[in-house]
Amino acid sequence: SIRPAEGHQEAKGGLAMTQITISNGTTSVTMPRTKKVEVGGEEVGKSRTMASGKVIKRIIGTRATVIAKWDAIPAETITSLLLLLKSGGFFSVSYPSPSGDSAGTFSIGYPTLGIFGFVNGAPVWHDVTLRMEAQEVS
Repeated sequence: SIRPAEGHQEAKGGLAMTQITISNGTTSVTMPRTKKVEVGGEEVGKSRTMASGKVIKRIIGTRATVIAKWDAIPAETITSLLLLLKSGGFFSVSYPSPSGDSAGTFSIGYPTLGIFGFVNGAPVWHDVTLRMEAQEVS
């Protein structure tokens, strides 16, 4: 289930997380500060069409989704993230949300990587997007 996360920073008007952390229980990767975080949900339910043609919908709940975007991430961080994601399964994720800092168990797709380049001589990936989908329905 989604719960308040630890490791946040005090900010004006409340608590604000500056980074997303992903863990498989033994290894963690803390991502740099995000450019944008989209927190939403997908309705989970079943629809059935009756003999009369009327559609009946039974809503089970909402599955949280988090889409995080970065301008640039060091190549070393991307390598660590890809190694972590290759371990498979679900991951513990702490992330900023509209209700404050949150954490939950998520399925995470491989990141979309934009352009590879160098910033001050250090290798980085630009325009990185990561999509996460909660394991549980609330």
